[in-house]
Amino acid sequence: LCYSTISDRLSSFQMNSYFIHLPGYFFLLLAAYLQSAAVDAIAVGDNVCMTGYIMDIYCIELGVLLDNPQITTLEEPENHSFHCLFDESVCYNSGFVMLGEKDSKTSLHCLGPRLEESDVVIAAGRAAGSGEKSTTHITCRSCTGDASKPVSGYRTTVRGTVKDLGDESSGVSGQPVLTNIELLDIEVGCGEEDGIVVRNMGGECKILPSGTSPPSSATPSLVSSIAPSERITQQVHPTTMPSDEFTLSSTPSSSKVPSELLGPSSSSSEYNAASVSTQPSLFLTSNEPSEPSTISTPSDEPNVSNSPTHLPTSSSNPSISKVLSESLGPSLSPSESITQSLSTQSGTSSPGCTIQFCEKTLSDEYVLRYMVNVEDNTITMEAIYDGVAWVAIAFSKDENMPGSDAVIGSPELGDMPQKYRLMGKTPVVDSAIEIMPNEEQTLINATIEVKDGQTVMKFTKLLKEPGQIEISMGLNNMLWAYGSSNTLSYHARRSPFTLYLSSSDVAIDSASPSFESSIAPSSASSQIECKPWPDAAWLQPDFCSNRFVDGLSRPRGLHIDHTSDEILLVERGASRVVRLVPYEDDPNNVAVVALSNTEGLGLNHGIELSGGYLYASSTTKVYRWHYNDGNVGQTEEVIVGMRSGGHFTRTLAFNADGRWLYVSIGSLSNADSDSSRSRIRRFDMSTWDGIIPFNYDDDGELFADGLRNEVGLAFDIHGDLWGVENGADNLQREDLGGDIHNDNPSEELNRFREDQAGQSWGYPYCWSEYCLPQESGGSGIKGANTQWAWSSFLNTGYTDEWCRENTNESVMSMPAHSAPLGMTFYKWKDLSQDDTCEGGFPISMNNYAFIAFHGSWNRSPPTGYKVVFVPMDSDGNPTHQPIDLFRHAGDGAKWPNPGIRPVDVQFDNCGRLYITEDKTGSVIQVRYHGNYLDSFEPSETDVADGALCKTPEQSTSSTKDDITTLPTQSNVPAPTFEVSNESSATEPSSSPTPELTELLRNLDHNPTSNSRQLVVCWPVHLMLLLFQIL
Repeated sequence: LCYSTISDRLSSFQMNSYFIHLPGYFFLLLAAYLQSAAVDAIAVGDNVCMTGYIMDIYCIELGVLLDNPQITTLEEPENHSFHCLFDESVCYNSGFVMLGEKDSKTSLHCLGPRLEESDVVIAAGRAAGSGEKSTTHITCRSCTGDASKPVSGYRTTVRGTVKDLGDESSGVSGQPVLTNIELLDIEVGCGEEDGIVVRNMGGECKILPSGTSPPSSATPSLVSSIAPSERITQQVHPTTMPSDEFTLSSTPSSSKVPSELLGPSSSSSEYNAASVSTQPSLFLTSNEPSEPSTISTPSDEPNVSNSPTHLPTSSSNPSISKVLSESLGPSLSPSESITQSLSTQSGTSSPGCTIQFCEKTLSDEYVLRYMVNVEDNTITMEAIYDGVAWVAIAFSKDENMPGSDAVIGSPELGDMPQKYRLMGKTPVVDSAIEIMPNEEQTLINATIEVKDGQTVMKFTKLLKEPGQIEISMGLNNMLWAYGSSNTLSYHARRSPFTLYLSSSDVAIDSASPSFESSIAPSSASSQIECKPWPDAAWLQPDFCSNRFVDGLSRPRGLHIDHTSDEILLVERGASRVVRLVPYEDDPNNVAVVALSNTEGLGLNHGIELSGGYLYASSTTKVYRWHYNDGNVGQTEEVIVGMRSGGHFTRTLAFNADGRWLYVSIGSLSNADSDSSRSRIRRFDMSTWDGIIPFNYDDDGELFADGLRNEVGLAFDIHGDLWGVENGADNLQREDLGGDIHNDNPSEELNRFREDQAGQSWGYPYCWSEYCLPQESGGSGIKGANTQWAWSSFLNTGYTDEWCRENTNESVMSMPAHSAPLGMTFYKWKDLSQDDTCEGGFPISMNNYAFIAFHGSWNRSPPTGYKVVFVPMDSDGNPTHQPIDLFRHAGDGAKWPNPGIRPVDVQFDNCGRLYITEDKTGSVIQVRYHGNYLDSFEPSETDVADGALCKTPEQSTSSTKDDITTLPTQSNVPAPTFEVSNESSATEPSSSPTPELTELLRNLDHNPTSNSRQLVVCWPVHLMLLLFQIL
């Protein structure tokens, strides 16, 4: 704008024009020089040396450290344990990359060269890491170093020869590859002649000679215009990472190719890495960006694609359309063949994918057609790629490479595709994709051909074959890939996807599961009748409750381990921990096994399992025992000095990596004189010597203050700790209506972000409103969640205004006196291949909060005595008030004798919900009888026994489009990210800003102010030129 408009208006002032242009020319030359320096820094055959951290590709692609999911991989490699690098096959099988310097703007390390010989890295790393017991990280079992060696952050000096630049000069695009590598101590360092560094230059990571000076902090960077979340995506999921090459011998039965043909190795692990399958692949070419994993919401009608606008049609891709037209026959035009939906209106039945082909768009240039023959137990597939290259379709258990089976075709290898077995790479076997033996080559009518510039692979495959991945009716995990040429070498693109197959007349087509959309309609099984237990129970449609076990002595805290499905709970009445073990021959019958050494210690509520230890709490102490498959070791005291009296629960919670133990203690009375007891403290278990116990007040870090009785604690999928607070009783304030205790103070749903550590939530000085009647005469009625001062503190300086300015609001106000005691978050998993799992909650409930309300004792009418859920959006923010899931079906909240009083809630590995309740001494299991891919819609959403005066309102401003009717924390808002236009990261906006518009107006009316305007426009012009250059 400054260039085209202001320069024209200043044409009579040539000197001004020079002032504008000369700096731009200077930066043009500087950028060209830097670009040349980056390209010329290394060449194939150069012997180079680099110092830095070594990181496994798995954790780079995961985005966070596998052994510490709270840490972004490229942000803190120093915290990545040697255990994860060299004990976990999912990590060391994926290969290794050197990390460059950390960029001050993004706080992320650049990606450096990839190291070809993984076995050299593994051998050197295991020798460099400590094998002694670590108090800060998980001990590395395979490391042989003594206690003086590091336990995390593998930093070393690497020498090697440049094998490939990754600049497409050899047909490969990606990170440079070093071969013939040698790993030395970090102290050795590199010389000036062969040393290289990887540094962010102008928003892009460049390989430079080690003597190159770092860029000035004032140098503009494209990264600065990208939202934080986008920066991480660009750094963590680069599109320039190649995979290992492979060769194919002339003997098919012995030919092997490396696992990176279809992406990095990945396998099951003791850690939760469910998010990996939804991430774009690390191994992509720079000019072929990752295809986003989108969700198509299928209708009841099969069609070629649920997103027809993305499918190549006769208008968008004539070549593919021609191939499809010939495949489908003359009855339909190419466009109709691809986009026509098969009508089910007027009662007509829709033929699905069992009698004709359905299509699924895998990318803009890749289409999959498929048809299931139920009688023959086969599936016919056609992979159509808009180009000439090898193509592959793989069948997987979990969307990961290891253990998958693939059909790969290349016209260069003949006219028949073949079946391959995909296995994880090990330090011994460098390549682990091998062709299946002749007796397993059972494809029918298999062909591969190039037709009109398209590669078309066709085959018919048995759904079930011995020793191979079974293709089932339901959700199937798969992968697709294609190469850059006919020669089997690096893949050009690949991605996981899911395919839903139905033996009925309705075909369902779905992309990779996402937590933001549901991807399948309700199944017929949702109509199954259910007789719940207890008889008086009401549940949402398609949910059913049954008594899992009874006869327990006041069961309280519950823990279910998601790796082993161990079900452990605290019996308050017996002061012990018990294990619930279903009988193998009759899973409906459960054995209750008391754990030795846990009795007689006063255990009453808190329980956790972390790092091979069982933890439980009494009123005054936290204990632990070494735990292995139901066997417990000797009793150890972990925390002592917790004050007795008052609220007796001491809830325990570990963060994801097991480093921090959080302990919550409630108040001594209804309204204490201060908050010194009512808080959450956390303890760094990595610093504990295992001998002298922590003292609660002296050694615990204050994490959250002013919490009257935060009993339920749970972490969400974003790593934030949440809690549910029990508000005070007998509240009165004359200026707000006198006795207002029936609906106030609210029970609170709180979120404790890391940046709020040590802050106060108000108790005992302040309380949160749930519902105050307008007719009470109070002049300052604000609505639910508003902070008010407790009446006894009004004369001591704690006013309403003080409470609102100095304490955090809760995320949500819940009905007063409901007594929330337990909470958990539902973490949906794809269990379509697990025949042992049934009854899991639907995907649409992923990351919903589930809360157990124990029930009121001083409210009329009573409230609580139920389990509710709080819907959450993809960022982890509530979108609705609590919705009843399980409650009394009759009049009133209270159940008939003997009654039900829920305490804690947890999900098992199959996605079923378990509820402890201490009135009848039972554990209740809640199952979902619909399709676990359902988009569940509750039949009732009102709070059945909520406020008597009015519906709670927002206490903070909101727009008319707000979904939720309850406020989030107003003084500590949830993090937000700037979202810029798609083009903003690469080019300036074409629309003038108001400031520049005003500038032009001033130039029109005041030409004498040219020199002043130049001061404004000169930097703008310079920035535009620099953006163009970069």
